[in-house]
Amino acid sequence: MNLINELYALQEAHGYLREEDLRALSRRIQVPLYEIEGVSTFYPHFRRTAPPSVHVTVCRDLSCYLRDGGRACRDLAELCGGHEDVEFHEVSCLGRCDAAPACTVNDVPVAPADVAAHLDDPSGIPADEPTRAPRKWNCDPYAAPAERYGVLEEYVASRDIDGLVRKLKDADLRGMGGAGFPTGLKWDLVRKEPAHPKYVVCNADESEPGTFKDRVILEELPHLMIEGIILGALSIGAHQGWIYIRHEYGKECKAVRRAIQEAYAAGVLGDSVCGSEFAFDLDVFVSPGGYILGEETALLEALEGKRGEPRNKPPYPGSVGLHGKPTLMNNVETLALIPHVLQTGKLGWKFFSVSGDVEEPGVHEVPAGNTSLRDLVDLCGGVKDGKELLAFLPGGASTEFLTADDQDVVMDWKPLQEAGSALGAGSIVIVCEGADMLELAKNLTAFFRNESCGKCVPCRIGTDKAVEMIDGRKERDLALIPELHETLLETSICGLGQAALNPILSVLKRFPDA
Repeated sequence: MNLINELYALQEAHGYLREEDLRALSRRIQVPLYEIEGVSTFYPHFRRTAPPSVHVTVCRDLSCYLRDGGRACRDLAELCGGHEDVEFHEVSCLGRCDAAPACTVNDVPVAPADVAAHLDDPSGIPADEPTRAPRKWNCDPYAAPAERYGVLEEYVASRDIDGLVRKLKDADLRGMGGAGFPTGLKWDLVRKEPAHPKYVVCNADESEPGTFKDRVILEELPHLMIEGIILGALSIGAHQGWIYIRHEYGKECKAVRRAIQEAYAAGVLGDSVCGSEFAFDLDVFVSPGGYILGEETALLEALEGKRGEPRNKPPYPGSVGLHGKPTLMNNVETLALIPHVLQTGKLGWKFFSVSGDVEEPGVHEVPAGNTSLRDLVDLCGGVKDGKELLAFLPGGASTEFLTADDQDVVMDWKPLQEAGSALGAGSIVIVCEGADMLELAKNLTAFFRNESCGKCVPCRIGTDKAVEMIDGRKERDLALIPELHETLLETSICGLGQAALNPILSVLKRFPDA
């Protein structure tokens, strides 16, 4: 029994969580009502009041802000206010930064210009279905669907787990979700843990502004991610896995579920993986919302049906994870690259999402360790409106801004570290000349403030104070931000608070006249 799944079922049945249903649930599953209240009120996707006929959301965060998102928020708020039974909310990143300003009507992505047509008659909202014509990506080693899972078949037959782990280490495959921890080392550590059962979890909860490459992989390459998950399970001796995906990714979730069904039908999931005695089952867990759920221990808390608040570390999930057992956790891109790495012995390719002030925002697959920021901007048609580059975030909202002088840096771990930032999640946000860098830093800091789970005081209070300090633009206040950053870095429980002030620190350092 998972409390979150029970709440999902109630909301799906009635449109919201009714008081009488929660009391009945408490009696049925023998869970105190206060605990149910604590979980249901923590997650933004759960409603406690009857929903309107139409629910409109618009992203307020960096990539959308750069594409006139502020005006979209104001215009749509005014538009929705003139209609009965319509609800409007500004929200945190929807993971659709390539379509900025991102907007949804009843959870379906819709261009802001098309919202008015659906306010009186939402029945015309187009179906949110996965593409039937996925692109051919270089990292996919299979020319046709019938060839899929060939790498898995080889390792199920050989059981050369030592060789598998060695290939991951030699290729220097790292975690592509932001931390960059060596994948082969992680797999080896979990493999050597004595406790059982063990679990595999795919973190598909990308929710940081500018980050949307995993969304494309989920829709177009789910079979590679699934193969990576099963190879991880084979390596560590796990028999159960989950793909934890954000609820905003509706069509992507459909694509993943379809791919899982196909994998069962093909005999690569279930009681006899590839005809062997090895059994492995895989399921999808849909997140009820919140950026903090991308933090690995908060994600595990949600998988256990609890409030998604980070745990103190150590211990780490590799030794004490889901239900207190060793748990292997990787993000979507990391897992999707594994079949290619094992087949070729090389990393080969890297995915980047590029948004903000470029002509054609999108996801690009480029040679790993051999592509500069300038190259990626060129792939996106150049800086928007032919303007000059001013700044860029190389790895997402928690990395530091770099300047136009850094645009020839190779987009890889070491070069970006030497330049004073980080590869992070490979989520590039481009800023052109004329931008107010302090205002952009405030936007990012406000994102972290809004998404703080509130568990630890430094993060909860510190991020709010930082937004006030930036907004006031007083030199004496801005001078205190490095000290505030040190406090959050040393005392916050998780990476949200520890990295929340990175963008403003870099603006103060690299754009002193902002």
